[in-house]
Amino acid sequence: MSSSTGEWCCTECGSHNAYQETFSDDEVGHIMGCEDCGYYDVYREDAETEEVIEEYAGFDHEYAQDDKENNK
Repeated sequence: MSSSTGEWCCTECGSHNAYQETFSDDEVGHIMGCEDCGYYDVYREDAETEEVIEEYAGFDHEYAQDDKENNK
């Protein structure tokens, strides 16, 4: 698995309490999430077929809830 994680400035609220992860293995894409406002930008595609698995931008992604539960 090839991936990298780093800080991200949220495009919705400007917070630096956010992260981005890019990956390239059996899936290619990125996850960007803000722990302050809950905005997520998620893109995943199958590396072999290039079929889009998920394309999401908004506030109601399941990862937002996961982050809230993990940071209690």
